[in-house]
Amino acid sequence: MKKNNLAGEYSLIFLCARLNINKPIRNEIRNLLNGPLNWDKIQEISIHHEILTFLYYNLNRLNLQNLIPEKIFALMKNYHYSNLIRNSLLEKEVALILKSSGSAGITIIPFKGFSLIQTLYRGNPELRIMADVDILVKETEFPKIKNILLQTGYTENTDPAENKIIFETVFSKKLSANLSSIIEIHTALSPARPHPVKLPQLWERTREITINGQKIPLLSAEDTFLSLTLHLRRHLRRLTLKFIVDISELLSANGENLDWNYIKKSAQDNHIITTVYLSLYAVKELLDLPVPAKILDEFRPNIIKSALISLAINKHNFFTLKKRQAVFLRFLLFDRLLDFCLYLWRVSFIERFIAGRTLKKTKINTIPRIPIKNIVETRK
Repeated sequence: MKKNNLAGEYSLIFLCARLNINKPIRNEIRNLLNGPLNWDKIQEISIHHEILTFLYYNLNRLNLQNLIPEKIFALMKNYHYSNLIRNSLLEKEVALILKSSGSAGITIIPFKGFSLIQTLYRGNPELRIMADVDILVKETEFPKIKNILLQTGYTENTDPAENKIIFETVFSKKLSANLSSIIEIHTALSPARPHPVKLPQLWERTREITINGQKIPLLSAEDTFLSLTLHLRRHLRRLTLKFIVDISELLSANGENLDWNYIKKSAQDNHIITTVYLSLYAVKELLDLPVPAKILDEFRPNIIKSALISLAINKHNFFTLKKRQAVFLRFLLFDRLLDFCLYLWRVSFIERFIAGRTLKKTKINTIPRIPIKNIVETRK
């Protein structure tokens, strides 16, 4: 796939979608800013892919704001600090839930967004946009955590009759006029596609971190990686760069220390070898992460499928992906044709014709817009 002639707007977004900026990338960003750029397009794409916070963070710390239209930079700043306030409020909610569940003897594991904010983005919690908080519980303890949430003021947003079909239950609570806390309680990392995801050692492999004197269990780095790849697979129809940045930052921080034998065996057992390959390919192709060839080859499918994946998703088409491309990519991710047939016959039928009839959709709140004047006053 040719790497030249990439639109400047796309290049800028890819280069800024990371925590660490080295000198060559900094120089490339400066050169792009000195050229013609469609800032309305940059703003639209960055908001859709939930990484506008990264653009503000990097362009601001590189002191390049004088090369950005004042109105656009002000919007970035507002968005950035609004997300910081929002994440702080959600962190307090999670702390209360953790305290209540601990007192009741229930072990819960926050994962995905909240977990990443406490680890990968610990020094910059405002960078990660979090639509909801995902919490993993053992199926036997679901009724207990449900009661805790209801007692804490949350409302269940899914039909209880569908709990045997779906793998998550959504709870919400109004925190303010324009902000709700959305908690998704999971009894599995991902829905069956078509096979249920089974990681027998997941609970035994958990690690602990301490936040404000409170111990919080988190998934191991390897299981976190697997959960992010599964999340990427699930959201192919609305594939956002945020998900790929998460995987890239996890690999940057832990890649050399990850137990790749465990990851490969888990991927084989759960028929997600190609899904793992997509994650590794995506961070290498889109964000230029130097994934070792030895690791990439461990998960690489046959030459035809890998070539089709590179055609389906690359730097040149990522921001303009169509629904049909996402559908085609989902088909490619099945490790075996038999898996695809089982998916069509069993899972798709259940979701579309049974769960789809009664499952209530939860509206996700966008980041509250807080006037910049108020943000500045708050931070004084």
